[in-house]
Amino acid sequence: MRYVTESQFEQVVAQRRELHMFPEIAFDLDRTSAYVRRALEEAGIPHTDRYCRNSVCGFLGDQSGRVPIIALRADMDALPVQEATDLPYASRIPGRMHACGHDSHTAVLLAVGRLLKAREDELPCGVRLIFQPAEESEVSGAEVMIKNGVLDDVACVLGTHCENMLPVGRVGIRDGAYMAACAPIVITFHGRSAHAALPAGGIDAIAMGVKAYDAMKRAVAETAGSTPYIWSVGRIEGGTAHNVIADTCRMHITFRYFDESFAGRVQAKVEALCAEIARAASGSVEVDWHVSAHAVINDSGVVARFRHAAAASGLLLEELPFRMSSEDFSWYLTRVPGALFRFGTRNEALGCTALAHRPDFKIDEAGMRVAIEAFAAFVLDSPFRGLSFGEEGAIQPRGES
Repeated sequence: MRYVTESQFEQVVAQRRELHMFPEIAFDLDRTSAYVRRALEEAGIPHTDRYCRNSVCGFLGDQSGRVPIIALRADMDALPVQEATDLPYASRIPGRMHACGHDSHTAVLLAVGRLLKAREDELPCGVRLIFQPAEESEVSGAEVMIKNGVLDDVACVLGTHCENMLPVGRVGIRDGAYMAACAPIVITFHGRSAHAALPAGGIDAIAMGVKAYDAMKRAVAETAGSTPYIWSVGRIEGGTAHNVIADTCRMHITFRYFDESFAGRVQAKVEALCAEIARAASGSVEVDWHVSAHAVINDSGVVARFRHAAAASGLLLEELPFRMSSEDFSWYLTRVPGALFRFGTRNEALGCTALAHRPDFKIDEAGMRVAIEAFAAFVLDSPFRGLSFGEEGAIQPRGES
């Protein structure tokens, strides 16, 4: 390890544990964002909260656009999960837990900020430290920050995530398609209530929902062919009593995919199918379909630079498999080239094997050292030095999607 000393890493662990004890949800990160601001102020790093409520963005090096600007991102929010670990620093907030490791991401990026601040005169580029709220929410904190200009003049973006499927001490990355897009869908059928003994006087909304359930699954499968996707109905609700015909039936669906054109065809088919089912029953339907995260498509140029930097630092690097889970880091990738890498936190001897979003999730904190080293090497050792936007092979910002 080239950049992080033992005493410096002790501070990283202490900060992560402080964050872990006081988890906050979505955009409601008053305590967490204040903690991050204090840490940046102590390090002498200028920052702003103008990009989003309870966001923080720190600035290092030249931000004028004369040199490339690299954005480094960490998410800060926790989950509505009751922690079930034996950790002495377990969550002190009932029903809330850092069950996805965002506390470690925040502590890592704070450490990277301190490290780069000490070497600010050596930086070959400008750096933005993006501390983002609401990664776990249906309303994406990344999307809001981007709309408010956090990526203005940025050449590329790099993010990370802890990983209990990857052994501690290793980093992983994948070129190209890595994580799926996510579309939360709510379909609501409207009918008319009636006494259950006189069903002819009503319009059964549950019957419409039941018919749509199977019909949608078949339609999506026929449209997909060999295209990877997930279509899961996670919740159905309707009716008020056993002896009343339901006038409403609501279905909550998650749709995961990589191919945007495929997703568009599926949406058109599902909306037409549901409209026909409702029409045939003399009812009506509403379809609320939005994208909470696009597919994470890691940029080949950024991945190549990451691998180069990781090799120069002697890091153990693995190729990650693609996965059907989603990450709102994808919103950044719709604007600039970038990549999401993973740092290993699995340690069977310490019981760090549970996957994210479980109440018994815990990580081997030693993995954070590798993440810090990878971020630092990407900034300091990768071939950004001397590049300008016009040169062949230089990273160039994408247009708006």
